[in-house]
Formats: sequence, C-alpha cells, structure tokens
Amino acid sequence: MDIFVFEDSEVPALGPLITARPACDITIGIGTLHEMLTQFGNVRRLLRPHLQQYVEDLAGTRTPHWGYYADPKHTFQNDSDHVLFVNARLIPNRSSLVALQNLVNANRSRKISDGNTIVAALLDHKKKEQFTQLLISRNWLPEDLIDQIDTPFIDNELQLIKSPEDFLTAHEETIEEMTELAIDSGQYIELRPGIFQKKKIDSSTAARIDDFVSVQSGPILIDEGVSVGPFCCLEGPIKIGSGTQIHPHSWLRPATTIGQGCRVAGEVFSSVIENFSNKAHAGFLGHSHLGSWINFGAGTITSNLKVSYGPIRIRLNTKHIIQTDRQFFGALCGDFTKTAIHTSLPCGALIGVAATLGGNVTNFVPALSTKLGENHRETTATIEQVITALDRMMNRRGIHLHQADRDLISAISTL
Repeated sequence: MDIFVFEDSEVPALGPLITARPACDITIGIGTLHEMLTQFGNVRRLLRPHLQQYVEDLAGTRTPHWGYYADPKHTFQNDSDHVLFVNARLIPNRSSLVALQNLVNANRSRKISDGNTIVAALLDHKKKEQFTQLLISRNWLPEDLIDQIDTPFIDNELQLIKSPEDFLTAHEETIEEMTELAIDSGQYIELRPGIFQKKKIDSSTAARIDDFVSVQSGPILIDEGVSVGPFCCLEGPIKIGSGTQIHPHSWLRPATTIGQGCRVAGEVFSSVIENFSNKAHAGFLGHSHLGSWINFGAGTITSNLKVSYGPIRIRLNTKHIIQTDRQFFGALCGDFTKTAIHTSLPCGALIGVAATLGGNVTNFVPALSTKLGENHRETTATIEQVITALDRMMNRRGIHLHQADRDLISAISTL
C-alpha cells in the first residue's frame, strides 16, 4: 500500500524542531511517525517546498541529515486498490497505530478528522485517481485536496501536535506504552534484568554494557553497537539508538530517548536527543528536545523549572509569547545548533536551526544566529560558515556533505 504523510498549514508554527526536518521525522516516544507508518507499506512524504526539494535531491544517493532514508519519487503505485494519507502532526502512539490499522482493515474510503483538521484518510482507486488529477491541476495543500473528495467521516479521537510544547508532552505520555509494545512484539531480547537488546545482532555489533552499570528501573531498549561505560545509572523507560556511546558516570533518567550515533554524558532527564548529536560532557539536560548534528560544549546546562514553580512561557518570535501548561520545560533546539562551554539555556528556550551560542542565552534565538556571551554582539552566520562546520561534523561520522545540504541551509536562511 502507498502511504502519503503530508504536512498541513499548521506545521510551520511548531517551532525550531521542524524548520530543517519533516514533522513526521521528529522522535516522539521511541520513534517517529514515519517509522510507524512503514508497518503499513511504502511511505512517501508531502512536505513544505524547501524540504520536499531536499528529500528529492537526496533520493537514492544518501540519507537525509536526520538519518532516515529519503523517499523515492512519489508517484502512485498500481499494486493496491487504496492509498492512505496521514497528517504529519499525528502523534505516533498505540491509539494512532490501532486507529490506522482499523482504517486500513475496513478497506473502504473513509476519513478521520480532529474538528476541521484532516488526520487520516483512506481513498479507494477511483478517489485516488481523482486526488491525482486535483494534485496535478492545482497548487493546493494536500489537506485541502483530501477535504474536497467526498468520503464519509468515522469517529475516532486521535491526537495531533498543535504547539511546540506538545512535542515534550506527547513524548512523556507515549514512551512507556511504545516501549512495552516493542518488547511485546518480540523485537527485543532481555540481555540482563531491565536491559533489552534488538534481536538478530551478531557478536561484532552487540551492545557493550559495563558490569558496573546500575539499572534502577527498566525497561532500557538498546540497538546494535551501543556502548555504556562504567558507573552509569539508568532509569527507564529509555531507548538508545545504534552506535551511541554513553560515557562513564552518566545518569539517564526516565523518558529519555537517544538516537543513533550520539555521544552522551552527564544527567539527561525526560528528553530526546536526535541522531548524530553530542552532549559528551557533564551538564544537565532536562525536559528538552535536541535535533540532529547538535554539539553541546562542556558544562552546557538547561533550566527546566522556574524559581516560582509556575507555568513556563515560550517565545515563538520576537513578539509572540505563549503561556504553556507545563511546569517543566527545558529547551527545543533546532538541527545543527552548537554551544560553547558553560552555556546556560533558560526555561522554555526555543533555539533556531544552526545557532551558535555561549554564555547566558535568551529564550528565543533565531536560525543561524551567533551569540557567544554578553560581551559579544549577536550576528547571523553565513551559509558558508554553517556548511563548513557541518561538513567537519559529518566527516567525523563518515558521512559526506551533499549539495542538497548546502541548498537546504540556503533555503532556511530565507524563511
């Protein structure tokens, strides 16, 4: 079956995490919506123009910078009578998985909505062709096209990401049930009490867990090639991606998910670190979400609780402030961000893509900004400066910079 995951008109308001990557490729719980949808068939993305171009330019040559494969050219296939459309803001949890499975099993054209928002739709062959013609003939957003097609709605309460804070809340609410689902599905085997390793891993890629690692609570899911040094304390649920190194004396607390190829040390609590990012030194990271290719300098810390213990406000731009419902809120950092040593990030910090920071940081940082402390004025990095640093980072992971990466940064600089 063909599955098309589409970004609707609300996606651009979701903060720095989605600037340089599709909303469906943001980790929530232990995985992404894109990963979840692959259970149903061949997934293709319908994205904002700068990301659609990036994915198409990379197809067949290299994975995107966030680490998951690029789509083939998105043409409809003829091996299925139906095609499934899913909103990229859908939270990848058990309820979503069950609802989509029921929609597919019904084998009839149906839609699921959240108020006036299309969440998912299954279109039969006739309506699939109708959608194709509309997509070719008009420059409409996918949700508008789906809305134009006459198909019955079915009742279902599915959750969408509606604001930046929802990435943190959805992650906290999802990680335990999705961890249990992964274990129940037989994907993992228990190495020792509380620690589960992915099946079908040979001895050369098996995880290396030091004998002096303390598992305070499980489950801890680990993929191939993971290394956990001595005197680490682990409190599940936790997910650690392939090739990641957890340095000695680290403390990973509940609801922590770390992607592949990361280097992590210090204290991490209720946070997501996407693929290929480093927090390799001491320092606290709490109730935060870091994109890919991020490097936190030694001693970088986040604040996740106000001294008043009150709800935390976030600043979407220089003028727009939102009062969240969260008492704990660290930082949301867009891809390619870097911090110098002893950088302090305040509660509710929204850090734009490719920012370079030091000292005491404000709670809103635009993309490509450079601010290295109170004695330095804020400047904007050039595309060449961003690309030079990214090229050096990628080379350390054995990944080559692509012209599409340069074009992506250039496009982001004009948003």
